[in-house]
Amino acid sequence: MADSKSEVADSADLLRVIASEAELRTMAARLGHTLEPNQLADLRIALLRAEPAAAALRRDLPSHRESDPLIGDLLLTEAAQFETQSRLPDRSSVQLPENVTAVDAVAGALKRLRQSNRDFRCTVTFLDDRALEMAEESDRRIEAGYGRLLEGIPFTVKDVIDVEGVPTTGGSRCGNVGPALRSATAIARLEQQGAIPISKDATTEFACGGPNSPLTGVCLNPWDTSRWAGGSSSGTSVAVATRAVSFGIGTDVGGSIRLPSAWCGVTGLKPTTGRVSRTGVVPMSWTAETVGPIAQDARTIAAVMSVLAGHDTEDIRTTERSEFRHHDLDMNSVRIAVPRDDVFQDCDSEVLAGLARMTDVLQQFGATFTDASVPSAHLANKIGYQVVFTEAASVHRGEFAGDRWKQYDPATVRRISAGIATPAADYIRALQFRSRLQAEIMKLFEHADLILMPTVPATAPALPGVTLSVNGVKFPAYEIQSNFTMMCNLTGLPAVAVPTGLSADGCPVSAMLVAAPFRESVALRVAEMFQDQTSFHLQAPPFLARPGTTSN
Repeated sequence: MADSKSEVADSADLLRVIASEAELRTMAARLGHTLEPNQLADLRIALLRAEPAAAALRRDLPSHRESDPLIGDLLLTEAAQFETQSRLPDRSSVQLPENVTAVDAVAGALKRLRQSNRDFRCTVTFLDDRALEMAEESDRRIEAGYGRLLEGIPFTVKDVIDVEGVPTTGGSRCGNVGPALRSATAIARLEQQGAIPISKDATTEFACGGPNSPLTGVCLNPWDTSRWAGGSSSGTSVAVATRAVSFGIGTDVGGSIRLPSAWCGVTGLKPTTGRVSRTGVVPMSWTAETVGPIAQDARTIAAVMSVLAGHDTEDIRTTERSEFRHHDLDMNSVRIAVPRDDVFQDCDSEVLAGLARMTDVLQQFGATFTDASVPSAHLANKIGYQVVFTEAASVHRGEFAGDRWKQYDPATVRRISAGIATPAADYIRALQFRSRLQAEIMKLFEHADLILMPTVPATAPALPGVTLSVNGVKFPAYEIQSNFTMMCNLTGLPAVAVPTGLSADGCPVSAMLVAAPFRESVALRVAEMFQDQTSFHLQAPPFLARPGTTSN
């Protein structure tokens, strides 16, 4: 076991480095990175904010063979609860309406999306020619009686995911300028079943930067344009919320599907790590990142997941057992744990009211609830970002010495820079923390089928300061927005964000159902039952009530 005196020395040495921008510059240069004075100042601030959580790990985590970071991957696989009795999902929610051609569906979706983009800046690239050509092929197949499962259904794609023949910008001026040679595995699977991508959606830069995307500017919230839509799957959530499409595909590294879904009033799923292939996605974090769907309702998400999920030999985290099937449930047997640790209560009262509404509805249908505890939950947000930013720094290392790095959004530089300065020992401790958090949460699943918690602490962040208001007290959004979502990325567990109503000021609130590994079908089925009995997911932003706006 490590000497406690050396642990104290490590912490003291790091604080000394943080206190000196000159030493930070020397350290960055030794690692091959060149930082401007303003970048060094931002880096120092970021490290000072992260240091208390890292120091807590240095004090509390043991260093012995039982804390091998690989335990995190092994636990996720070994604890996986695969369905033994299941059925294919209901795909009726993602079929073309009767007497509507694929060409008409795609043309209508493109028209609605342009309306949304004019108001909310949700789109990077429209794919008119490609989409309409695919729609014509879909109509020929339908006419000949060979329609596929998602034939002619338009959808949108976050612009960190490849679509064949289209540049993937990553929301950056420094993204790939040439067309992708093939579609990402997830997109190819949807296309093979007849679904048609119609756009590449706005995102924060490389899914890592601040709200002000270098390509599109801030993606505005359709419920209140004085607020941010959330990130990093910003444009995809707006496209679904404004009814331009029935679903879109995003990525989630700390909540990037679930945060904007919550704030835009739609449903978003972060699947189990290894359920959906990441091949063809601009990487940010190998251990935390997943690909998943955003839709108006859980039933649509289940149908889309039945196509998305599965083994991909090019993504080592997927397995032969990654296929998705729906789960039949008797609500009288469903057990739901509700964590009561302080961090889960540190939410705006409107969010907690939405959580109570979901609890009441599910109790009426026979679900039983028990109080629970996740003792390490309060550290998950900061430690999670320590992992994410360290891995992102490795991904972007080749850009630091060149002119491209100087063109990055300052917020992107600040976050990735925090990863540059993370000591290797701290990164390993963060992965060890991941194992500890997994063990705490998996213990809850010994007596529960699901865990219910808030998705986010407050309604959508206010602009221009990007602040969250918790019972009238304002916080920088990035300090608290992932308090609940990040723990699912660290542990690899699936979670679905579900709308639970509107706040007094007319903005959506949301709750999150977390399931055991590879059991997202259970969370989605419970979400379906909740949505069958409520109309929160059907509430539309004021934009759609404006004269001249097309909603279907």
